[in-house]
Amino acid sequence: MRLFPLLIILLLLPPLLRAQNTPGTLPPPAAPGPGGLSLEQALSTGLSQSLLTQTSGLQVEQQRALVRTGYDLPRTVADYQYGQISGPLRDHTLNIVQQTALPGVYAAQRKLLESQVGTAEQRGRQQRRELAYSIRSTYYELLLSYRRAALLRRQDSLYQRAARAARIRYQTGATNRLEQVSAEARLRELQNRRALLRTDRQVLGQQLAVLLNQPQVALIDTTTEAQVRLAPADTAGLTAATNPTLGLLEQARETSRRQTRVEELRRLPDLRLGYFTQTINREANFHVAQAGVALPLLGGAHKSRIAAARLGEQAADAQLRYATAQLTGQLVGLRQRLRRAAASLSYYEQTALPQARLILETAEKSFRAGDIDYVEYVVNTEPAWQIRASYLDQLQQYNDLALQLLLLTGNED
Repeated sequence: MRLFPLLIILLLLPPLLRAQNTPGTLPPPAAPGPGGLSLEQALSTGLSQSLLTQTSGLQVEQQRALVRTGYDLPRTVADYQYGQISGPLRDHTLNIVQQTALPGVYAAQRKLLESQVGTAEQRGRQQRRELAYSIRSTYYELLLSYRRAALLRRQDSLYQRAARAARIRYQTGATNRLEQVSAEARLRELQNRRALLRTDRQVLGQQLAVLLNQPQVALIDTTTEAQVRLAPADTAGLTAATNPTLGLLEQARETSRRQTRVEELRRLPDLRLGYFTQTINREANFHVAQAGVALPLLGGAHKSRIAAARLGEQAADAQLRYATAQLTGQLVGLRQRLRRAAASLSYYEQTALPQARLILETAEKSFRAGDIDYVEYVVNTEPAWQIRASYLDQLQQYNDLALQLLLLTGNED
């Protein structure tokens, strides 16, 4: 009966000799092709070529063009008459009238329009931040999918040899049918996971291409470090200067204040200036200068608009306070979860992964020495593969938390 293990080892030796990687090490992730994008290149491309950023830039320019309408005077009225105005002879009259608000009203209107430019700029800043977050998130998720593919590819090679060994053992009568079926089932399950991962990777590449406004699936540099690195400046604090959502709400509050000021000034009377000239019985022109004021007979509408503007100002202030409290609480929670995720990563890197490597190396030595058969080798190395897979899952969770923190407090790009 000692011939059966020897026969199995002899049949499996050529594949082992052809393998370039021992079970103790993972093969380097395969690059999707030359010229893969780094994260910095992806961010630069996306923020410059995305239709979203182009649209926000056009909206800012639109609001800047409207600033010039702040001094828009009402139309000048010119009336001309010709006929028997003051007697049997034909005469003519010309009356020109211009109505205008006080200069302070136009100055306040211009400031209101300038504030709306600031609102458009803040909204564009918020869109850029969210786009950068989406690019980073998709990039790192795609990067980790290549790490998972490398892990599954190594396991697939191992399980193929295990299934072949179980089939030979069953055919030679060294084991029962259950072992062979179990090995085949484990192999098919792994191959199904690899197929699903390939589909997910294709979808992620397409999503990244859409974010970058590229016609083809985006290829990335798979040698990039898979962990998000945070600088102290990226998580310094939560202010309107670092968080575009708070900046947008603060700008909305300022716009509400300026709207209230415009409504208050519109209660002031308008000025009317005019010039009148006419002939009487075809005699020389008679000239008259006109000046007056335009007063609202009923002030209820103005009072209601002012009251509504003040309520809008209060609402904007309350919304800013609420958002500040909400985002501050979210930031505290994110920092706590990120510290816990970082501690878990440290455990994997300092303890679990070295143990997994030791398991694989020990099992490899035992198998090569003939102390265990191939099926035992597969079973004994399963915890090591699970540790490595769990490490990648933990790294994904850490990256998600880090990117959410960057969305709240990080730099623009």
